[in-house]
Amino acid sequence: MTATQPGMIPCPSCSLPLALPIESVLTGRAILCAGCGLELTAQREASRDAMDALGNWYEETAPARKAAASAQAPDTNPPVATPPAPKPRRRPRR
Repeated sequence: MTATQPGMIPCPSCSLPLALPIESVLTGRAILCAGCGLELTAQREASRDAMDALGNWYEETAPARKAAASAQAPDTNPPVATPPAPKPRRRPRR
């Protein structure tokens, strides 16, 4: 079983891609599969060393994730387009 994208794992029950948010893993919140309804939770005590390492990594990378998120955020004050200059009028032919 391999992940198809970073932050995704195949559901152990139906194999659909399942988002694996780090926040959910660290806080112990359940992760639900939209395909089959399987509920996944991390075995926190059995995985204590891994959970500690993940928590440390998450804290250390917080500034980089924040900077990346703000760089991807749409500009709330886009530049205002200036209207085009009027075209010069042609003189009528006589």
